[in-house]
Amino acid sequence: MTFLTLNCALLAACNQLFQPFATSCGTDDQISAHDHAITDMVATSFVREALGPNPETAYSNFTAEAKEGVSAEKFVVMFKGVQQMGPFKDLRVVHTYLAQVTGGAQAQRVVCGNLSKPEAWVAVNTKPGPAQAYVVLEAQALNNTWTFVLWLMPEAGQWRVEYSQAQATTIVDETAEDLQRMAESELQENHNFNGFILYAAALQMAARGPFLQLGIQPEIQKRFENLKPPPGLTGQPPFDWKLGQSFSVLNVGPIGVGQDIYLMIDQQIGPWTDDKGADQKNHELITAFSNAYPEYRHAFAGIVARAHERGGDRGYGTVVENDKPSK
Repeated sequence: MTFLTLNCALLAACNQLFQPFATSCGTDDQISAHDHAITDMVATSFVREALGPNPETAYSNFTAEAKEGVSAEKFVVMFKGVQQMGPFKDLRVVHTYLAQVTGGAQAQRVVCGNLSKPEAWVAVNTKPGPAQAYVVLEAQALNNTWTFVLWLMPEAGQWRVEYSQAQATTIVDETAEDLQRMAESELQENHNFNGFILYAAALQMAARGPFLQLGIQPEIQKRFENLKPPPGLTGQPPFDWKLGQSFSVLNVGPIGVGQDIYLMIDQQIGPWTDDKGADQKNHELITAFSNAYPEYRHAFAGIVARAHERGGDRGYGTVVENDKPSK
């Protein structure tokens, strides 16, 4: 009989290498009323201050480690950019998670919620030690819902922010799951351009930063990675679109306008004398794209073309609606 043995020079070294750990996570109503109330209050106050006239007030509630990773100046610039997507209203907490790793010496990913269905669980990063909280808030902008994810850690007897994430997570009330369903419908119709664009948007809407993962994200990511990019969207931007004439395309994606989803195409053009010149270039792009991909009308209500000046900072947008409402 053969035995496999592991020799350790010091028992302490073995214990350090193979120290067991345990994880736990309470979700929403599973959290004590006291912890729920105080973490939600800290998170809500942080986001309100970050979206206010003095974002540096929110920065003061970062942990010491978080401040080492991002300066106050960078934080202010970031949230000033977020503020431009507003105004925001109806800020509210939608989920709270209280996770803990006991034992071990490394950070672990902890699952919170019900694993029986992807939409009912999340996975969060947690460092060994005291329980840490994740608070997810939402606020409504003009055409999008914005989600704010905060990782809270206890420091000097108070909850402080270890990490914050802010991004749009719906387009005119369509969630990542809605966009995924739309993408699958387009792919079944062999509208591969539409399906690819909608899947890319679904993946972006499902993201919640590097430390919190929605249960639906792996499926969306796997499906997207198995899609073949349509012509003109391979490699890195700017893309060289040859549609009768050449267009330098910087970005393509869906955008909410009113209550509908439009296709937005950003292009780079040379300096223009007046806005009529930029508008003409946008119309040329819209016409050429519409002729090459008439099926775009099946998924989008129209096209928003935006011209960006090469070597300058000017921009000009042109909106063309479809003759008939989108599906």
